[in-house]
Amino acid sequence: MRDVEGVIARMGGHGHGVLDHDGERFYVPFTVPGDRIAARVGEARGDGFAAQLVVLEEAGPDRVEPPCPHFQACGGCALQHWADAPYRAWKRDALVAALQRRGFAAPPVADLVTVPDHSRRRAEFIARRVKAGVLMGFHEAASRKIVDLEACNVLRPALLALLPALRGMLLDVLGDGWAVDVKVTETETGPDVLITGKLKMRVQERIALSRAAKAAGLGRLSWRFDPRSDPEMLFQGPQAPLVRFGGTAVTLAPGGFLQATAEAEAAMADLALDALQDAKRVADLFSGCGAFALRLAVAGKTVLAADADRPAIAALQAAAKAAPGLAGRVTAEMRDLERQPLTRAEFRKLDAILLDPPRA
Repeated sequence: MRDVEGVIARMGGHGHGVLDHDGERFYVPFTVPGDRIAARVGEARGDGFAAQLVVLEEAGPDRVEPPCPHFQACGGCALQHWADAPYRAWKRDALVAALQRRGFAAPPVADLVTVPDHSRRRAEFIARRVKAGVLMGFHEAASRKIVDLEACNVLRPALLALLPALRGMLLDVLGDGWAVDVKVTETETGPDVLITGKLKMRVQERIALSRAAKAAGLGRLSWRFDPRSDPEMLFQGPQAPLVRFGGTAVTLAPGGFLQATAEAEAAMADLALDALQDAKRVADLFSGCGAFALRLAVAGKTVLAADADRPAIAALQAAAKAAPGLAGRVTAEMRDLERQPLTRAEFRKLDAILLDPPRA
């Protein structure tokens, strides 16, 4: 291995600082432009080399103190050490550059819309049984090790406060070394928890988990052996987990998808409603359980909503049927849009399309 020294010139596309030295390029995580550093060179990566920060000799002007004690260990965040203004500009510029590479000479990209700290309402934790108990949190960066979460600057406080109870629930149903995914979503009627993975699940464990879920104030607790299995409900409170899109109530399916924060969802919905104000007939493709479709229907549009997620479409159909004034405004269908896209005849019946596909 060899070391390299120099000043970080700019931020790369993956959030790693870029150091140019003697005609070579090095990508160094947890650095910011202006940092004078020494780094250990690793494997070749793209047009340069990955490198690991060894010594921060002098901090750049935009370096700040990360607010989270788990930062650098936890793989959830990568840029808490960078000041807000340059970070926002970098995020916007990354989108502009991506669009320009695809032929848009001057794309009309607005400033970044941010959300408050402690506003993420859903998270997927990993939990593993070890000799000392149950570790629960997020993976370390580029590792299978688990950061046993005690603080988080991103999550809603109610999600973080739930972790001790969830560790206790899992203690007697996880074998030594076993690990499960635990998806937690904050809803109006209590947290919705979906556990995926192998558990000891005899009758007594089911009873114990149900009692523990009630004691912890969960809205619902479900379990499935793997992602292809239908969830088994172990506990549900007096009312199923409920969310609202605009003013319309939706009963969330176990582990159902929501935008990570309510603030981001509302901002995107406002943009969509503004852009589509003159459209009467709209298709909401990859609609999920209706974050956009229901708001569009309330605004007087006729909406075709399509998604491959059967429980999400069922939730959307039920919500549209129950909401006053939305009868006949929303047609929701389960449809794999990658295999069965809209036809030319269907396009002719529409004024506009709202497209919000999953990342993949």
